[in-house]
Amino acid sequence: MYENQEKKLSDTIIGEAILELLDERTSITNAMLLLKLQTFLIAADETWRKTAIRDAIRSVQAVVLEGNTTGAQSSVTH
Repeated sequence: MYENQEKKLSDTIIGEAILELLDERTSITNAMLLLKLQTFLIAADETWRKTAIRDAIRSVQAVVLEGNTTGAQSSVTH
């Protein structure tokens, strides 16, 4: 299912961020997801976790940019 461990870890970090946003009863948007990932990055102590969070941020940014170029809606609200 996963090409490599880095992708799996990045997806796990995104999942953690979404779960925290849900717990906070915050709207789930790409902007809020990126903000939560940035707070994770600031709080991270381990190098491997910082790398995974940066990968997650790049992954979400790529989806946002792709959505903006295709005209698709780039956010989901809860």
